[in-house]
Formats: sequence, C-alpha cells, structure tokens
Amino acid sequence: MTVPRLGDVIEVGEQDYMYGTGQLTLRITCTGDRVRVGDDEWLHLEGLTLRADGTQLGQSPRPALVRMRAVRIASPSRSS
Repeated sequence: MTVPRLGDVIEVGEQDYMYGTGQLTLRITCTGDRVRVGDDEWLHLEGLTLRADGTQLGQSPRPALVRMRAVRIASPSRSS
C-alpha cells in the first residue's frame, strides 16, 4: 500500500476518491487521518490540483478522501 508524503504527486481514478469527477492528480500539501469505509481504507489528503501536463490548476489546495489501495505516486518527471 502506497502512503503518500508531503510533496508527492499522486494520481487516483474517478472511482477511487470521494465524489470524484475524472482522474485526480494532486501535489500533496497535507496528510490527514485514515478512515475505514466498508472493506477499504481511505486517507484524507489536501493538495494542489495538477493538469495532465503537470501544470498547477489553481492556487488553493483542495481536500480529497482517497482509497489507499488505489493511490499511485506519479513518475519523478511529473512531480518536479
């Protein structure tokens, strides 16, 4: 199970974060509590939303509750 750290860029699919609308790519600015929902472990995160090309979408961090087993750390070239 991948546990994201501050500064990591993560990618999760629409079905793997609460109230998802499309793939989510975040540069992590804050990690929070883990919670169990059904049979899955979820993690509260906050981060800056990134576009597919890696550029930042906005200035304000957004909260996200993500399914732990689905979190993927982006390649190093995407996280710089």
